[in-house]
Amino acid sequence: MMGAGNIILKLVPCLVTALTLSGCVGLFIDKYGHVSADSKPVGEDGRAVFMPPDAPSISQGFRPAPPGESVSGVHNGIDIFHASGTPVIAAASGTVISSYFEPFAGRRIKIDHGQDENGLYVRTGYFHLKKRLVKEGDKVIRGQQIGTLGMSGLLAGFPHLHFEVRVGEDPAKGHEFKPMNPHRFWVNGVGVITCFDSTKEWPDTPFQTTYPIPCRGIVWK
Repeated sequence: MMGAGNIILKLVPCLVTALTLSGCVGLFIDKYGHVSADSKPVGEDGRAVFMPPDAPSISQGFRPAPPGESVSGVHNGIDIFHASGTPVIAAASGTVISSYFEPFAGRRIKIDHGQDENGLYVRTGYFHLKKRLVKEGDKVIRGQQIGTLGMSGLLAGFPHLHFEVRVGEDPAKGHEFKPMNPHRFWVNGVGVITCFDSTKEWPDTPFQTTYPIPCRGIVWK
């Protein structure tokens, strides 16, 4: 059994090395089945997001910038907490439009998924990776491994995948892509996280996503 003194010693480095307790997230949430709330419910009915018990936990929800307010505290995606080296898989089929390292988000990948049913272009982003396994121009299919989860970049703090969905108009005209709550796009419905299963068939249209980390006990390869 861990004594009180040992617990304190374990917590102190986290408090010292992180601006928040995010660096110690593994001490406070279960590895599977936990979902941190978004700034507001994603569904019209106000229901909480449904998290399958075998899906790796979400340690931070979606918090967009309020109109006309400071960007402080903004979080343009969801953070999926799991062990470093865990496979990261494409949430939908598409084309890799960037794969590189930058100081804040670390090793990152963006995938273009073409136009949705409303004529808007859709992209997903995968940040803080340990390894990138695809390069710009590669075609990927839903469930294909594109990298591994890590904590690269100054904004990481702890091993996790920061996952984003953005939509915008014609990128050739330089239009800005707006961050959207990823919980709006799951195959099983708004707010219903959908684990990828390689034994199932997944339609590419309309644009819908599956979880970008494999779920425990479900065949993904």
